[in-house]
Amino acid sequence: MKISEQRSNEARRQNTEAIVARHMDELFQRLPMLSGFWLRPDLEVAELSIFTWPGYTAGRDLYEGVMQSLIELAEERPEAVQLMRGRTFARAVH
Repeated sequence: MKISEQRSNEARRQNTEAIVARHMDELFQRLPMLSGFWLRPDLEVAELSIFTWPGYTAGRDLYEGVMQSLIELAEERPEAVQLMRGRTFARAVH
């Protein structure tokens, strides 16, 4: 592979990483109770962690909201799928 091709591939990968990061930031903003989740290699949510407070009970709709968001990203940016497989995404708390 030529150096220019390598640079081009790296630039595309970095751009896709940035798109995934923005999408996840938006997802965590939209779902304030979501603290993190882990995706299997098949892109199914394996674990979903939430913040709870009195009177709040997370239901199936939260899981489905996360899955729908991931489906939308995969449909918009098929190249992002490879970057999401088997990863853990967590809310950044500082």
